[in-house]
Amino acid sequence: MKSGKMTAGIIIGIIVFALITIYRHKSSPSPTYYSSPVPLIADQTILDSAVSFGYKCVWFAIKTGNKNKVAKILELKNVSDCNWQVGIDKAYKGSVFITPTVNGWTLVCGWGLPLADPTKKNFDEVKNILKTLSKEFGEAQYFCTYRIEEYHCWMKALNGQVKRIYSYWGSNGIILVEGQPTEFEQSLKLANTISDENYFERENIVWDRPNEDLVMKIAEHWSIDPTKLEERKDIPLILGLLGER
Repeated sequence: MKSGKMTAGIIIGIIVFALITIYRHKSSPSPTYYSSPVPLIADQTILDSAVSFGYKCVWFAIKTGNKNKVAKILELKNVSDCNWQVGIDKAYKGSVFITPTVNGWTLVCGWGLPLADPTKKNFDEVKNILKTLSKEFGEAQYFCTYRIEEYHCWMKALNGQVKRIYSYWGSNGIILVEGQPTEFEQSLKLANTISDENYFERENIVWDRPNEDLVMKIAEHWSIDPTKLEERKDIPLILGLLGER
């Protein structure tokens, strides 16, 4: 009898734990840090070639080669020169890595950057950062892809004004759209529940569901696809910057 009660208690406990886990998972797309895509080396001052990133990550693309000015605007702390391997590894663990210039663009990546969660105030924080960066450098972009929550976002600002936002949080059914689609986006069938709240009630609906690969395509057409950095031959052999926010 005691054995039966104990077994039932264990089963109930497992069910409760599972429900709590699901609730926490659904409540917010707060990131879990991921393993670096490259092995970590000890000395971050050793020059190395570019390391690709992008999946399960958040980053800015800024039209400038002045990484020191970018670090100052982002108010990074404990800033130090850093190579690609250490920089990307640390970026996936909560730091911020500013890359060497890539064809006129500086990329700033890492989970130390704010996640543009449409349900929280940090969405406005990202917009304000974009306004500041684009006012200083002319153009700035923001990208995020977080497959666990089906959260994918791209934003663009020009000369201090945010011109375009597309944010998709699939696990919670949230789509946030601002501004007019860019030329490449016009070739896509992107859902827009802002202008048409009955969008998903249509019959035989066909649309390009946002995913991490689509985020990379947007990034490539707007500026730089970070998943293809290792293929490039035009990236100077210099150090980037590593810091904290």
